[in-house]
Amino acid sequence: MGRNEARFYPVVLRYLKQNGYLTYSYKDEKTKFEFTRVGGKTQADVVGIKDVGRDYSHKIEVVAVEVKDREQARVRYITQALGYSTFAHRCYLAMPVEYKDEYVDYAKQMGVGLLEINGNDVIEVLTAELKNPNKIMLTWFLRRSLNLVKCAFCGSITHRFQAKRIKRTNVFGKEKHLYVCTECCNILKLTNE
Repeated sequence: MGRNEARFYPVVLRYLKQNGYLTYSYKDEKTKFEFTRVGGKTQADVVGIKDVGRDYSHKIEVVAVEVKDREQARVRYITQALGYSTFAHRCYLAMPVEYKDEYVDYAKQMGVGLLEINGNDVIEVLTAELKNPNKIMLTWFLRRSLNLVKCAFCGSITHRFQAKRIKRTNVFGKEKHLYVCTECCNILKLTNE
């Protein structure tokens, strides 16, 4: 972590919320947590998730933000943000600086967006390119880091602790877990037994 980058997390979270992103989940059935410093080995500073599907689809977009508290941007910060594209659709670097043209150009080449933190405001200097994250990594990240799961029936995203978990063993003898959202449980008359 940088000098005191955590002080910028609430500002970036608020910016994502204002742009329609969900920025929290639950650690258990009652304890809420913000999407800061989430992930395993690849740990994003701030994360947001948004439903970008049409009426009959459940397409989501995950945005991951690397926050730095430095005087100027570096190529390695942009590259670090790009690393989140394994599980995120859009990757950003957020800093309390005015970006030099050379870094804006490099970020544009890499498809990384740039956010300028100015007090309590965030200015989008460069929009992040839409990436195509690995589906397995995205599913793993949602479940393990954000406690969000996809309903096996309708495909909607729901909080893991609000979904019914169904265990089954496949033909290879491996135990697998499926999740069913509350609405599908009601329609299918599944109980919590």
